[in-house]
Amino acid sequence: MDVLGGFWIPATPFDHKMDLAGALYFQPTSPIESIVSIEELFMRAKSIRYVPDPPGEDYWQTPQETQARWAGDCEDKAIWLFAELKKNGYHDLRLVIGRYRSVDKKFHVWLTRIDDENNVLILDPTTQKKIWKASDFEKGFYQPLYSFDGINRYRHEPATR
Repeated sequence: MDVLGGFWIPATPFDHKMDLAGALYFQPTSPIESIVSIEELFMRAKSIRYVPDPPGEDYWQTPQETQARWAGDCEDKAIWLFAELKKNGYHDLRLVIGRYRSVDKKFHVWLTRIDDENNVLILDPTTQKKIWKASDFEKGFYQPLYSFDGINRYRHEPATR
């Protein structure tokens, strides 16, 4: 198990959607010219208009589609933020698929990151107004099932924290 939790696995049920959205193997393609703060990028992602997929559909947009529409649902906002953070040189990031609350039936997507003080941060531009430490939430919130670091995939046990 690594510092963000979870065990490496070769594949997840979400690989196809992640691949189509361009997030599964995202790596910056050009040198970093200037770094935008993580807080600024989070606020930009937060400002993306929330538009759910039509009933019965679950389309995961590419970061470019989200940028062009400036609209999307939780995974679209999270994938856009993940790509922007990677482009700005941030590391120790995970795109997480899980449940906002352990009792929820629907999946939710957010990011985690390890900060310089080794805190696990929650970056959820759909639900939260700011970046939080994972330890600020009661047990039962932000329950990861799978996570991606851009190359590797991880499986998380239910109710890991």
